[in-house]
Amino acid sequence: MPTKPVTQRTLFTMGKDNLEKRMLKSYEDSQDADTVLQYLVAVLIRHCLCVSDFSGICRDLVKEILLASEPTEVLRKLAPLFHDAFKGGKEWEQVIHRLYKNKKEYHRYNNRLSDCKKYLFDQTTPVEDLMGQQYKIVSTFEDAVGKSHTWSLRDVDPNLSTMKLDAVMELLSSLTIFEKEDIRRFVKLENAEIANCTRQVLVKKGEHVSASAQIAVVPAEQAEMALHGMSEEERVAFVASLLPEGVILTDTRESEGQDTEVVDEVISEDSHQAVASAEKAAAPAGSVQTKESSNQYVTQKKSTSTEKETLGPPEKKNGTKKKGKKKDRKRKRRK
Repeated sequence: MPTKPVTQRTLFTMGKDNLEKRMLKSYEDSQDADTVLQYLVAVLIRHCLCVSDFSGICRDLVKEILLASEPTEVLRKLAPLFHDAFKGGKEWEQVIHRLYKNKKEYHRYNNRLSDCKKYLFDQTTPVEDLMGQQYKIVSTFEDAVGKSHTWSLRDVDPNLSTMKLDAVMELLSSLTIFEKEDIRRFVKLENAEIANCTRQVLVKKGEHVSASAQIAVVPAEQAEMALHGMSEEERVAFVASLLPEGVILTDTRESEGQDTEVVDEVISEDSHQAVASAEKAAAPAGSVQTKESSNQYVTQKKSTSTEKETLGPPEKKNGTKKKGKKKDRKRKRRK
Protein backbone atom coordinates (compact mmCIF):
# COMPACT_ATOMS: atom_id res chain seq x y z
CA MET A 1 0.00 0.00 0.00
CA PRO A 2 1.55 3.34 -1.02
CA THR A 3 2.33 5.83 1.71
CA LYS A 4 0.09 8.88 1.90
CA PRO A 5 2.06 12.05 1.25
CA VAL A 6 2.70 14.40 4.16
CA THR A 7 1.22 17.57 2.71
CA GLN A 8 1.18 21.13 4.00
CA ARG A 9 -2.39 20.59 5.19
CA THR A 10 -1.35 17.45 7.08
CA LEU A 11 1.54 19.17 8.83
CA PHE A 12 -0.52 22.12 10.07
CA THR A 13 -3.87 20.47 10.88
CA MET A 14 -3.35 16.86 12.00
CA GLY A 15 -3.09 15.94 15.68
CA LYS A 16 0.22 15.11 17.31
CA ASP A 17 -0.14 11.31 17.58
CA ASN A 18 -1.41 10.71 14.05
CA LEU A 19 1.09 13.16 12.60
CA GLU A 20 3.96 11.35 14.30
CA LYS A 21 2.79 8.03 12.85
CA ARG A 22 2.50 9.56 9.39
CA MET A 23 6.07 10.94 9.44
CA LEU A 24 7.53 7.70 10.78
CA LYS A 25 5.83 5.80 7.99
CA SER A 26 7.03 8.33 5.42
CA TYR A 27 10.68 7.93 6.47
CA GLU A 28 10.38 4.16 6.66
CA ASP A 29 9.17 4.01 3.07
CA SER A 30 11.27 6.76 1.49
CA GLN A 31 14.43 7.03 3.62
CA ASP A 32 14.47 10.68 2.54
CA ALA A 33 16.20 12.33 5.50
CA ASP A 34 16.19 15.85 4.02
CA THR A 35 12.44 15.88 3.42
CA VAL A 36 11.46 14.31 6.75
CA LEU A 37 13.71 16.67 8.72
CA GLN A 38 12.00 19.59 7.00
CA TYR A 39 8.66 18.08 8.05
CA LEU A 40 9.90 18.19 11.62
CA VAL A 41 10.97 21.83 11.25
CA ALA A 42 7.45 22.67 10.04
CA VAL A 43 6.09 21.00 13.19
CA LEU A 44 8.48 23.11 15.29
CA ILE A 45 7.04 26.22 13.63
CA ARG A 46 3.52 25.03 14.41
CA HIS A 47 4.53 24.35 18.01
CA CYS A 48 5.94 27.88 18.23
CA LEU A 49 2.83 29.63 16.89
CA CYS A 50 0.11 27.48 18.49
CA VAL A 51 -0.95 26.84 22.07
CA SER A 52 -1.03 23.07 21.40
CA ASP A 53 1.99 21.07 22.56
CA PHE A 54 4.05 19.30 19.89
CA SER A 55 7.27 19.11 21.89
CA GLY A 56 9.26 15.87 21.69
CA ILE A 57 7.53 14.64 18.54
CA CYS A 58 9.61 11.99 16.68
CA ARG A 59 12.57 12.47 19.03
CA ASP A 60 14.05 9.07 18.23
CA LEU A 61 13.62 9.68 14.51
CA VAL A 62 15.57 12.94 14.81
CA LYS A 63 18.45 11.10 16.48
CA GLU A 64 18.43 8.42 13.83
CA ILE A 65 18.56 10.93 10.98
CA LEU A 66 21.34 13.10 12.43
CA LEU A 67 23.47 10.19 13.66
CA ALA A 68 23.11 7.78 10.75
CA SER A 69 22.01 9.57 7.57
CA GLU A 70 24.41 10.77 4.91
CA PRO A 71 25.48 14.39 5.65
CA THR A 72 23.82 16.94 3.35
CA GLU A 73 23.52 20.70 3.19
CA VAL A 74 19.92 20.50 4.44
CA LEU A 75 20.98 18.50 7.51
CA ARG A 76 23.83 20.91 8.27
CA LYS A 77 21.50 23.87 7.92
CA LEU A 78 18.70 22.52 10.16
CA ALA A 79 20.56 20.35 12.67
CA PRO A 80 21.16 23.19 15.22
CA LEU A 81 17.37 23.39 15.74
CA PHE A 82 17.33 19.87 17.24
CA HIS A 83 20.03 20.21 19.88
CA ASP A 84 17.43 19.64 22.64
CA ALA A 85 16.63 16.18 21.25
CA PHE A 86 20.03 15.00 22.50
CA LYS A 87 20.24 14.85 26.28
CA GLY A 88 23.84 13.66 26.44
CA GLY A 89 26.68 15.90 25.33
CA LYS A 90 28.59 13.03 23.73
CA GLU A 91 25.84 12.29 21.20
CA TRP A 92 25.63 15.93 20.15
CA GLU A 93 29.39 16.11 19.76
CA GLN A 94 29.09 13.11 17.48
CA VAL A 95 26.49 14.95 15.36
CA ILE A 96 28.79 17.95 15.01
CA HIS A 97 31.71 15.73 14.04
CA ARG A 98 29.63 13.90 11.37
CA LEU A 99 27.93 16.89 9.74
CA TYR A 100 30.50 19.69 9.93
CA LYS A 101 34.17 20.03 9.14
CA ASN A 102 34.86 21.58 12.51
CA LYS A 103 33.14 23.47 15.32
CA LYS A 104 33.79 26.78 13.61
CA GLU A 105 31.62 25.70 10.69
CA TYR A 106 28.95 24.46 13.10
CA HIS A 107 28.85 27.83 14.89
CA ARG A 108 28.49 29.59 11.56
CA TYR A 109 25.35 27.58 10.76
CA ASN A 110 24.10 27.95 14.31
CA ASN A 111 24.49 31.75 14.24
CA ARG A 112 22.34 31.96 11.13
CA LEU A 113 19.48 30.49 13.16
CA SER A 114 20.10 32.51 16.32
CA ASP A 115 17.25 34.98 15.75
CA CYS A 116 14.84 32.18 14.94
CA LYS A 117 15.90 29.97 17.87
CA LYS A 118 15.35 32.88 20.25
CA TYR A 119 11.61 32.80 19.49
CA LEU A 120 11.15 29.23 18.30
CA PHE A 121 11.26 27.70 21.77
CA ASP A 122 9.50 30.48 23.69
CA GLN A 123 6.63 29.39 25.91
CA THR A 124 3.20 30.22 24.53
CA THR A 125 0.10 31.33 26.43
CA PRO A 126 -1.35 28.48 28.56
CA VAL A 127 -4.57 27.01 27.19
CA GLU A 128 -6.28 27.64 30.55
CA ASP A 129 -5.78 31.39 30.16
CA LEU A 130 -7.73 31.51 26.89
CA MET A 131 -11.09 30.89 28.66
CA GLY A 132 -12.23 28.42 26.00
CA GLN A 133 -11.57 30.86 23.14
CA GLN A 134 -9.80 29.74 19.95
CA TYR A 135 -7.86 31.90 17.52
CA LYS A 136 -6.37 31.56 14.07
CA ILE A 137 -3.86 33.51 12.04
CA VAL A 138 -4.74 34.48 8.48
CA SER A 139 -1.79 35.60 6.36
CA THR A 140 -0.93 36.47 2.79
CA PHE A 141 2.42 35.55 1.26
CA GLU A 142 4.08 36.48 -1.98
CA ASP A 143 5.84 33.64 -3.79
CA ALA A 144 9.07 33.76 -5.81
CA VAL A 145 7.29 35.02 -8.95
CA GLY A 146 5.22 37.69 -7.17
CA LYS A 147 1.95 35.76 -6.89
CA SER A 148 -0.01 36.04 -3.62
CA HIS A 149 -1.03 33.01 -1.57
CA THR A 150 -3.23 32.83 1.52
CA TRP A 151 -2.18 30.69 4.47
CA SER A 152 -4.09 30.19 7.71
CA LEU A 153 -3.28 28.32 10.91
CA ARG A 154 -5.73 27.49 13.69
CA ASP A 155 -5.19 27.26 17.44
CA VAL A 156 -2.59 30.05 17.46
CA ASP A 157 -1.43 32.05 20.44
CA PRO A 158 -3.43 35.33 20.53
CA ASN A 159 -0.49 37.06 22.24
CA LEU A 160 1.85 36.33 19.34
CA SER A 161 4.27 39.20 18.71
CA THR A 162 5.19 40.55 15.28
CA MET A 163 8.90 40.00 15.97
CA LYS A 164 8.29 36.34 16.69
CA LEU A 165 6.08 35.96 13.63
CA ASP A 166 8.66 37.53 11.30
CA ALA A 167 11.48 35.34 12.60
CA VAL A 168 9.48 32.12 12.32
CA MET A 169 8.08 32.95 8.89
CA GLU A 170 11.59 33.55 7.60
CA LEU A 171 12.42 29.99 8.60
CA LEU A 172 9.23 28.74 6.94
CA SER A 173 10.20 30.42 3.68
CA SER A 174 13.48 28.49 3.58
CA LEU A 175 11.81 25.05 3.50
CA THR A 176 11.81 23.46 0.04
CA ILE A 177 9.01 21.00 0.87
CA PHE A 178 6.48 23.79 0.24
CA GLU A 179 7.78 24.58 -3.22
CA LYS A 180 5.44 23.99 -6.13
CA GLU A 181 7.00 23.48 -9.56
CA ASP A 182 10.32 24.70 -8.10
CA ILE A 183 8.71 27.99 -7.02
CA ARG A 184 9.02 28.98 -3.37
CA ARG A 185 5.62 29.81 -1.92
CA PHE A 186 6.52 31.56 1.35
CA VAL A 187 8.90 34.29 0.22
CA LYS A 188 7.52 37.56 1.57
CA LEU A 189 4.93 38.05 4.29
CA GLU A 190 2.47 40.73 3.13
CA ASN A 191 -0.39 40.60 5.64
CA ALA A 192 -1.14 38.75 8.85
CA GLU A 193 -3.93 39.05 11.39
CA ILE A 194 -5.24 37.02 14.32
CA ALA A 195 -8.98 36.36 14.47
CA ASN A 196 -11.22 34.72 17.05
CA CYS A 197 -12.62 31.50 15.56
CA THR A 198 -14.37 30.03 18.60
CA ARG A 199 -17.14 27.65 17.54
CA GLN A 200 -20.60 28.07 19.07
CA VAL A 201 -22.45 24.80 19.63
CA LEU A 202 -26.19 25.10 18.93
CA VAL A 203 -27.24 21.44 18.99
CA LYS A 204 -25.40 18.67 20.86
CA LYS A 205 -26.53 15.03 20.76
CA GLY A 206 -29.89 16.07 19.36
CA GLU A 207 -30.53 18.62 22.11
CA HIS A 208 -30.44 22.38 21.78
CA VAL A 209 -27.75 24.08 23.82
CA SER A 210 -29.09 27.05 25.76
CA ALA A 211 -27.50 30.42 25.22
CA SER A 212 -26.71 30.78 28.91
CA ALA A 213 -24.67 27.56 28.85
CA GLN A 214 -22.38 29.01 26.18
CA ILE A 215 -21.30 31.98 28.26
CA ALA A 216 -17.74 31.51 29.45
CA VAL A 217 -17.21 31.75 33.19
CA VAL A 218 -14.63 34.39 34.06
CA PRO A 219 -12.79 34.17 37.41
CA ALA A 220 -13.75 36.95 39.80
CA GLU A 221 -10.22 38.36 40.03
CA GLN A 222 -9.78 38.58 36.26
CA ALA A 223 -13.26 40.03 35.76
CA GLU A 224 -12.58 42.72 38.35
CA MET A 225 -9.29 43.63 36.71
CA ALA A 226 -10.90 43.74 33.26
CA LEU A 227 -13.83 45.91 34.36
CA HIS A 228 -11.64 48.25 36.38
CA GLY A 229 -10.10 49.83 33.28
CA MET A 230 -13.39 50.27 31.41
CA SER A 231 -15.53 53.38 31.18
CA GLU A 232 -19.16 53.29 32.29
CA GLU A 233 -20.41 52.88 28.71
CA GLU A 234 -17.91 50.06 28.06
CA ARG A 235 -18.97 48.23 31.22
CA VAL A 236 -22.64 48.46 30.24
CA ALA A 237 -21.87 47.15 26.75
CA PHE A 238 -19.73 44.34 28.18
CA VAL A 239 -22.47 43.18 30.57
CA ALA A 240 -25.09 43.41 27.83
CA SER A 241 -22.98 41.17 25.57
CA LEU A 242 -22.99 38.44 28.23
CA LEU A 243 -26.78 38.36 28.55
CA PRO A 244 -28.75 35.58 26.78
CA GLU A 245 -30.67 36.47 23.65
CA GLY A 246 -33.93 38.29 24.40
CA VAL A 247 -32.81 39.67 27.76
CA ILE A 248 -32.59 43.47 27.85
CA LEU A 249 -30.38 45.46 30.20
CA THR A 250 -32.51 48.25 31.77
CA ASP A 251 -31.11 51.26 33.62
CA THR A 252 -33.13 51.65 36.87
CA ARG A 253 -30.73 53.93 38.68
CA GLU A 254 -32.92 57.07 38.33
CA SER A 255 -36.06 55.48 39.80
CA GLU A 256 -34.02 53.84 42.53
CA GLY A 257 -32.59 57.23 43.46
CA GLN A 258 -36.08 58.76 43.78
CA ASP A 259 -37.29 55.88 45.94
CA THR A 260 -34.23 56.29 48.11
CA GLU A 261 -34.98 59.98 48.70
CA VAL A 262 -38.56 59.20 49.82
CA VAL A 263 -37.37 56.47 52.14
CA ASP A 264 -34.75 58.80 53.59
CA GLU A 265 -37.43 61.41 54.38
CA VAL A 266 -39.62 58.85 56.16
CA ILE A 267 -36.68 57.53 58.11
CA SER A 268 -35.68 61.08 59.03
CA GLU A 269 -39.14 61.93 60.39
CA ASP A 270 -39.40 58.67 62.31
CA SER A 271 -35.97 59.18 63.81
CA HIS A 272 -36.86 62.72 64.97
CA GLN A 273 -40.02 61.47 66.66
CA ALA A 274 -38.10 58.68 68.34
CA VAL A 275 -35.50 61.13 69.62
CA ALA A 276 -38.16 63.46 70.95
CA SER A 277 -40.00 60.74 72.88
CA ALA A 278 -36.73 59.41 74.26
CA GLU A 279 -35.69 62.85 75.51
CA LYS A 280 -39.05 63.43 77.15
CA ALA A 281 -38.77 60.15 79.00
CA ALA A 282 -35.19 60.88 80.05
CA ALA A 283 -35.77 64.52 81.12
CA PRO A 284 -35.28 65.01 84.93
CA ALA A 285 -37.96 66.42 87.23
CA GLY A 286 -37.98 70.19 87.41
CA SER A 287 -36.94 70.64 83.80
CA VAL A 288 -38.80 71.90 80.80
CA GLN A 289 -38.27 71.08 77.11
CA THR A 290 -38.21 73.79 74.52
CA LYS A 291 -38.34 73.08 70.82
CA GLU A 292 -35.86 75.24 68.97
CA SER A 293 -36.61 73.84 65.51
CA SER A 294 -38.73 71.18 63.87
CA ASN A 295 -35.87 68.68 64.06
CA GLN A 296 -34.14 69.59 67.37
CA TYR A 297 -35.17 69.33 70.98
CA VAL A 298 -33.23 70.99 73.84
CA THR A 299 -33.70 70.29 77.57
CA GLN A 300 -33.16 73.26 79.88
CA LYS A 301 -33.11 73.26 83.68
CA LYS A 302 -35.06 75.93 85.56
CA SER A 303 -33.08 78.46 87.49
CA THR A 304 -34.05 79.51 91.02
CA SER A 305 -34.91 83.01 89.94
CA THR A 306 -37.20 81.68 87.23
CA GLU A 307 -39.04 79.60 89.83
CA LYS A 308 -39.65 82.69 92.01
CA GLU A 309 -40.83 84.75 89.11
CA THR A 310 -43.17 82.05 87.94
CA LEU A 311 -44.64 81.01 91.30
CA GLY A 312 -44.56 84.43 93.08
CA PRO A 313 -45.78 85.17 96.67
CA PRO A 314 -49.06 83.61 97.89
CA GLU A 315 -52.19 85.52 96.92
CA LYS A 316 -53.77 87.61 99.76
CA LYS A 317 -57.23 87.47 98.28
CA ASN A 318 -57.94 84.02 99.62
CA GLY A 319 -56.96 85.04 103.20
CA THR A 320 -59.09 88.28 103.10
CA LYS A 321 -62.18 86.40 102.00
CA LYS A 322 -61.87 83.95 104.92
CA LYS A 323 -61.62 86.75 107.53
CA GLY A 324 -64.70 88.51 106.13
CA LYS A 325 -66.83 85.39 106.46
CA LYS A 326 -65.89 84.96 110.16
CA LYS A 327 -66.98 88.56 111.03
CA ASP A 328 -70.36 88.05 109.35
CA ARG A 329 -70.98 84.93 111.43
CA LYS A 330 -70.17 86.77 114.71
CA ARG A 331 -72.59 89.60 113.88
CA LYS A 332 -75.42 87.14 113.24
CA ARG A 333 -74.88 85.42 116.59
CA ARG A 334 -75.02 88.73 118.51
CA LYS A 335 -78.27 89.64 116.95
